[in-house]
Amino acid sequence: MKQKLQISIMLILSLLFTTIFAQGPAYTVPAYGKAAVDQGGFTDIAGSPQAADILKLRMFNIIQGSTRTRFRPNDNITYQEAAAYLIRLLGFEEQALQKAANLATEGTETIYVADKWAEGYIEEAIAQGILTAADLREMEALTKAQQDAIEEEVLEAAKKQWMSLKKRDELREAKTKAILDQNKNMKKAISRQDLAQWIVRALKLEEIPSKDISYVYKYSDYNNIKANRLSAVEALLQKEILPSATKDKYAPTAGVTRGQAAAIMGNMIDKYPDITGIQKGVARILDIETNYPNQLVAANPDLTLIMENFDGTGFDIKIQGNQALPVIKNNRVYDHQILRQGDTLEYAMRDNQIVYGSLDEYKFLQGTLSYSDKEGNLRIEDSQKNVTELKIGINTIITALGKPAKDTSLIPGQSVKALYKGSLITRLDIQENVDYYADTEYIDGIIKYIDRTGRIIKLEDYDGNLRTYGLDDRVIVTVNDYYEDLDSLQNEQDATFEVSGRTIKAIKAFTMPGEEVSKEYQAVLRVRDVGDNTIKVTEINDRQNPITFKTDSFTSITYLGYPIKLYNIKTGDLVKIKANETSTDRADDIQLMSKRQRVEKIYKARILNTLPTQNRIALSKVQSYKYPDWMELDDEKTFPIKRDAEIYKEGRRLTIEDLDKQRNVEAYIVTVKDFGEETIAKMTLKSVSEDSAFSGTFNTQWTDNSIKLADGQKLSFDEGTIIIKDRRLLDTSDLTYNDEAFVIKNRMPGGTNYAALVSMENGNGFDYRNVVRGYIHDMGEDNFSLESYANLINNEWDYHYDDESYFYLSKDSKILDNVLKRTYITRDTFLESRFWELDSKGKPKRTYDPDKYTAHYPYMYDEKGPHYEECKQKSKHMLAYAVINEDGEATAINIYKRDPNLGKEEVTFKENLITGEVVRFNETYTQLTLTDVKEYSRFYGQWQPTTSNTVINTQKAIIIRNEQVVTLSDLDIGDKIYAITDQNNGILIFVE
Repeated sequence: MKQKLQISIMLILSLLFTTIFAQGPAYTVPAYGKAAVDQGGFTDIAGSPQAADILKLRMFNIIQGSTRTRFRPNDNITYQEAAAYLIRLLGFEEQALQKAANLATEGTETIYVADKWAEGYIEEAIAQGILTAADLREMEALTKAQQDAIEEEVLEAAKKQWMSLKKRDELREAKTKAILDQNKNMKKAISRQDLAQWIVRALKLEEIPSKDISYVYKYSDYNNIKANRLSAVEALLQKEILPSATKDKYAPTAGVTRGQAAAIMGNMIDKYPDITGIQKGVARILDIETNYPNQLVAANPDLTLIMENFDGTGFDIKIQGNQALPVIKNNRVYDHQILRQGDTLEYAMRDNQIVYGSLDEYKFLQGTLSYSDKEGNLRIEDSQKNVTELKIGINTIITALGKPAKDTSLIPGQSVKALYKGSLITRLDIQENVDYYADTEYIDGIIKYIDRTGRIIKLEDYDGNLRTYGLDDRVIVTVNDYYEDLDSLQNEQDATFEVSGRTIKAIKAFTMPGEEVSKEYQAVLRVRDVGDNTIKVTEINDRQNPITFKTDSFTSITYLGYPIKLYNIKTGDLVKIKANETSTDRADDIQLMSKRQRVEKIYKARILNTLPTQNRIALSKVQSYKYPDWMELDDEKTFPIKRDAEIYKEGRRLTIEDLDKQRNVEAYIVTVKDFGEETIAKMTLKSVSEDSAFSGTFNTQWTDNSIKLADGQKLSFDEGTIIIKDRRLLDTSDLTYNDEAFVIKNRMPGGTNYAALVSMENGNGFDYRNVVRGYIHDMGEDNFSLESYANLINNEWDYHYDDESYFYLSKDSKILDNVLKRTYITRDTFLESRFWELDSKGKPKRTYDPDKYTAHYPYMYDEKGPHYEECKQKSKHMLAYAVINEDGEATAINIYKRDPNLGKEEVTFKENLITGEVVRFNETYTQLTLTDVKEYSRFYGQWQPTTSNTVINTQKAIIIRNEQVVTLSDLDIGDKIYAITDQNNGILIFVE
């Protein structure tokens, strides 16, 4: 029966898909599309914030440049240009051109002064009521202010030099004519208040009653707005079409730049598609179909773009071989050949034609909601486990299965679909019925009867009332805070019931002391340590009494329903664990419930200023830790502060307002990525001075909240102590479960020592950069090993000549091959070297293959002894440098050269470690020039200044910025660099 139901559902979905996508409307592209692409963009808009608006309006021919290639975005728009923009926007250009022709034919002189090309547009503006008879009369009459000004100028002139009454009249007439000519001049810049009035008339908006006018009064210069323009200005402020000039001033008589005018016209399109006749949307390209007319293979075949809107409706875009759909990307105009399946395309349509597409702004995302809060912050995890941090804004449209919903309906675990721009969500659809979460109440009572098959439960509340409810298919059951199923519930058992409508969503049951409970899942636990195949946990608030579970290949480990590895779970995370029935110290199932936030950076800086209203702080003398000392990054830097950020001084918690009194005080700062922006999560203010650093073992003494170091020193700690492990921000309770640390000490008032920063690994914990060098030996389906490897710890190579370490590879891993291919290769190409042809006895047919990254069959010497001792092709093995993240995954690998030092017990490491600032780079010659260069001296154990400038050859180097591999062109002058080099040849270059 279940199989038949699944088949029926698949048939229905298939029919729906066919109905939606095969029968959706089809649109064409305009005939002038190819010419628009050939014409391209403007050469002078690259720095304009309105560049995208300018290009989009150009595609509609609403705006034009001063020349073919220049737009002059910073020049003010004139009255005649404003008339042309509005008439084209409303779709009346043909009528305007006809009126211009009539004027020319009839030889009619206009009462206004304008260029010939603009007269037709102005006449059509008069016909549409944008420019009224009253406006025309104003042009031919002086205002009282103008008359008074003329009289004052005439009197002043007469005082300076005697003139007759006739001369005065002549001067008065000349000045009057000059002002009237200026009144009639349509080539002058239009004022903001006049443009507002024209737009309101163009859109035929109703006048706002004086009692409803409020927005304009926010601006100090509202008295300068003409009384007959006040309603228009207010209307466009309310509708967010024409904003104020600055935060405090509207500037009614100021001009509007041509770039700003483009943005204003774009706002009109967004708000009034019915009036402008322009419909905008965002859709995803499901497929691109190619059709060769008459079955002939042509250079430019016909194309059909199969599109899906956010709401699931579909349509087609038909593009003939000789046509083009203009596509805007990075403020440039391309044709449709740039489009790919899966792209998210903003499009605009007029008269059933798709006029342009834009790849710049919007993105689709479908996945599971993993986090939401009252501030509108969301995290969505897709099927590839990538987490995207987004935010709900005041204009975000939220639906559930297409029906209106509220943000209060959002619950982690829901399937959602989002359309977003930057980090702001414009559309969000919950992929289930939100009635499930509405009108929830809680009832305490006793279970009287359960029909597990019919999904019915009867209970008696503590007032003696019998109640009957349905059981939800996803009902959550706990017994004494352990996760169970319905079979664990019994009649006469006390419980709390979560009820929504007539359905029970959750049952929290209890047993009397001594009663048996199956304890299928242990309640949510906090991870204290993770080993190769063990996990140590405690109850959330218990810093002692740990429980250790073993794992094996049969243990199910998941996060949000997706399988993960044990190493993906970190200290501080929250988990649920199901123990094995026969072996209680073995975990059958581990569910990762909540992750600690990942640390982005650790800084030391002085507090420069606070911005409490914006929840931001300005810092000066910003430094990051580069063992063995701090190194300055920026003179000043501003960060947002998380609303739940922890701020401490001498163990006392502060607010952001308190920081106003701490200006110029030095602080240690931890940042995390919060919705894509680096944000302060914790801050500890220094009390007196930084003393020294310690690296070694310690033990925690809770009687006086101190840690005792191996050399006998005691350091106090409190909740302000910053504790890092696995790139996670922990708390003091985690000190119990670690016995080794790298500590930065402070001297407190009175001379006591204080642990300000604790990395429960090594100095790399404060500037996470895990680099491993070693020789490629073994490979698996998704992993590889480095033998005779060395970890770069505190700027020294920690060498293990007789050991081997395995690392994982993902499809995102970047692999630079400087030995065989001399270019970047894919993971699959790299891992193909795990395959060796064997003979009938299981021996490799070849003892050495120069084209394989493993050099020989990895298990060739297993019977004779350790590979590092017995290998006969040591000089053939490839030396590689890998950047490893906190999950043991290689994010970047540089296969650098063949090297004979595999297995040598004593090796002199010749790599140089240098820091500096980018002064220039040359992509042609792959050279990077640094200034203010320092090289790490292993002899002195510190950074030593070298020459003023150093040139690094980057031809064989991997350049990494923000944990992503980049190219030289992505660098900026002034970037700070940390580089591992082979003399002057770069190996790994990190951009700060």
